Amino acid sequence: MNVVVCVKQVPRSEALALGPDGRLARDGVAVEMSAYCRRALAKGIELAKATDGRCVVVSLGPPAAAGMLREALACGADEAVLVSDPAFAGSDTLVTARALAAAIAAAIAAEGPLDLVLVGRASLDAETGQVGPQLAELLDLPFASAVRELELDLAHGTARVRCELDDGTADLTVAVPAVLAMAERSCSPARAQPGALEAVDPARVRRLRAADLASPGPWGADGSPTRVEAVEAVAPTRAGKVLTGEVGEQVDAALELLAARGALDPPGGSPASSPQAAPDHSARGGLAAGATWPAADLGDPGGRDRPGGAGGTAVAVAVLLEPDRARVAAELLGAAARLAPRLGGCVVAVGCGSQPAGSGSAEGADAVLELVGSAVAEDVAATLSSWVSEAQPAVVLAPATSWGREVAARLAARLGAGLVGDVVDLDVVGGRLRGIKPACAGGLLATVAVTSQVQLATVRPGALAVPPPRETSGAVPRQTRPSERRGRVTTESRWRDDGADALERASVVVGVGLGVSPDDYGEVRRLARRLGAEVGATRKVTDRGDLPRARQIGITGRNLAPRLYLALGVAGSPNHLSGVARAGTVVAVNLDPSAPALAASDIGMVADWREVVAVLLDRLGEDGPAASR
Repeated sequence: MNVVVCVKQVPRSEALALGPDGRLARDGVAVEMSAYCRRALAKGIELAKATDGRCVVVSLGPPAAAGMLREALACGADEAVLVSDPAFAGSDTLVTARALAAAIAAAIAAEGPLDLVLVGRASLDAETGQVGPQLAELLDLPFASAVRELELDLAHGTARVRCELDDGTADLTVAVPAVLAMAERSCSPARAQPGALEAVDPARVRRLRAADLASPGPWGADGSPTRVEAVEAVAPTRAGKVLTGEVGEQVDAALELLAARGALDPPGGSPASSPQAAPDHSARGGLAAGATWPAADLGDPGGRDRPGGAGGTAVAVAVLLEPDRARVAAELLGAAARLAPRLGGCVVAVGCGSQPAGSGSAEGADAVLELVGSAVAEDVAATLSSWVSEAQPAVVLAPATSWGREVAARLAARLGAGLVGDVVDLDVVGGRLRGIKPACAGGLLATVAVTSQVQLATVRPGALAVPPPRETSGAVPRQTRPSERRGRVTTESRWRDDGADALERASVVVGVGLGVSPDDYGEVRRLARRLGAEVGATRKVTDRGDLPRARQIGITGRNLAPRLYLALGVAGSPNHLSGVARAGTVVAVNLDPSAPALAASDIGMVADWREVVAVLLDRLGEDGPAASR
């Protein structure tokens, strides 16, 4: 079989930084192949060898990326293509996907039909996971994300895949050819044998310039519908009180500090210890609940100017609701309700699948569009694309989940629209959307503007507060639209990890890092029960399979806002700590006094976490925190 693998060169994680122009600083910075891409490369080489096929590796990047492609050849790839030209500088995900699609089309013309396109689940410098589904849309192929297991049935033209979802797992049957994004635990990363790289002739890396591609562009920043407007370092916001000395004394001092901060109070305690309060969005524009909404207002914007519109009925913000995610829906609708008045229109909740969207009125929706039929991401994107082209909402919001990312990325590719992914805050300036998103492993916050007519964003679940429900006077107007099924992706089974939603609702969370052995999780859970807490983990813990991925906290996991977060054996990468940025109080326990988690917490304890837990259990008593006061 013929396999194309798309890889990306990124700065090494410790060297990730943005330059003054808002782009990743690359001059003089150590670089490497993105970790997820190494899995895709290993799987592509394996499949090609097993079927007497060919593995072609493609990358878009500067001339220096040729070294990475030489490494891919040294690992066993058959051919390498570097798409490189100054014209590509500043390309966002959509333009990157367009260039890669054009290069793959050229490879197909030269080598014949392909069977699979493999990509990494995300790149470590951006983590948005948008290029894979956008590439699938541009190539008109089905897509599956975070593929952990893969079994091909070429006789029937299908692949059976097991995918790691945000809070569980799904078994899918996908028609081949397809684009598959490989998960980190899918296989061992591709590595060249010693001396193999030096033996690869640099001439084996074929270079394509912009003029060599069938597509005319535009490329680079000029063709990109998103741009970075500002970058700022994430400033420390924690008290940074680090305790040392005898463990019992540290625990007693920590309990006093926690009591003073109200961090041991029951839910709904003192404001000083509570997570960021939700803004009140009850006073807003748009349609009044129960108002009549003619069909033309949903699908035909004719005669209506933006901003504003006749009677304020122009669609300002459309919110895509993923089935069975009520809390995420409330977060998105709350954000939409805040933005819509500034865009001169109303909020439309778009529900899909077998379960129609709820009224959404209390959460912020002025009208509901139900996509009846398939809830498969590519089918929803196709249906939503036609409606968006008619209704012309100013903004479309989607959850930054596996499903939401694929729908939004496909929709952006169909519309040629800008998409800012994984945002943690939203704003509107001069009628244009601004998304705030973490960059460079959470060490920076980038403000990204969308310049296209329709502006898209995926919002990280848990990043936005849920506003209080607004008073409503009745059901909101509804319309339905069929979502036709192409049948290229079929869900055979799906299951969610137990307690995934409980982690987001928890007022106290205990997080474990690699410093805690799985053999000791019993003691951690004992403490969690005493505190009335849920247990979360760092990415490396879940990647290792010690806890479900649904328990991962951080940039690529869950964003939480508990009253108290207790980190045990956690080193403290910005990636992880960004997931508890809205926590009321953060306590870190680490035996290493130089662990970043200590300085980045409100209370740090330089001690063995086992000893701290033992003393805590004694101090808290059977009645929990109340017994310590």
